[in-house]
Amino acid sequence: MRDDRVSHTRPSVLLVDDHAVVRASFRYLLENKEGYVVAEADSAEAAFEQYDLLLPDVVVLDISMPGMGGFEGLRRLRHKHKDARVLLLSMYDDSAFVTRAIKMGARGYISKNCAPESLGKAIKAILNGEQYFSDDIAIQMRGREKDQDSETLSLSPREFEVFRLLAEGQAVNEVAANLNLSPKTVSNHRSRLMDKLSLKSTADLVHFAIRQGVIKI
Repeated sequence: MRDDRVSHTRPSVLLVDDHAVVRASFRYLLENKEGYVVAEADSAEAAFEQYDLLLPDVVVLDISMPGMGGFEGLRRLRHKHKDARVLLLSMYDDSAFVTRAIKMGARGYISKNCAPESLGKAIKAILNGEQYFSDDIAIQMRGREKDQDSETLSLSPREFEVFRLLAEGQAVNEVAANLNLSPKTVSNHRSRLMDKLSLKSTADLVHFAIRQGVIKI
């Protein structure tokens, strides 16, 4: 497949996070310490639109954002641009999230708890055609059964986001507000994911989420 990325003297990065302070911190690091050309987006929706214009070498994409969210953004981006190189950034470090990211085509995954220099290392590795996981993520993955998270992988990106938020204790109306969806749409997602996972109640959902490492106690 032909790679239509714009040729830069320096590698380009599209930084996607809904928090302006986080973007500013990472941008300073990437521009001044690593020498990358950096563009910003505050949502997966904005990143999806900007990708066509910028054709960045690497997209750094936060998972938890209002609206489309990181997983759905990754799915859509990879569906349209098979060669898109995406590094997922998240506060979640459990293998349930990492396994989903890999299956969806992410080139790397780092947690927000990792050392700041991990971001630069990850981007360099991805530019070299490698995968990258921050040390804390690698520790989580080490020793886990390969197919342990197969049940959560049956969920669509949107269903997984609804599942995670419900498991964290949010009501349907709260989930709807966070994801910019209608309560009816969230209820429909809830019904489908409960069927897929063979769950009967909210308590079942929470216990399953704990077993899968999606939430911690």
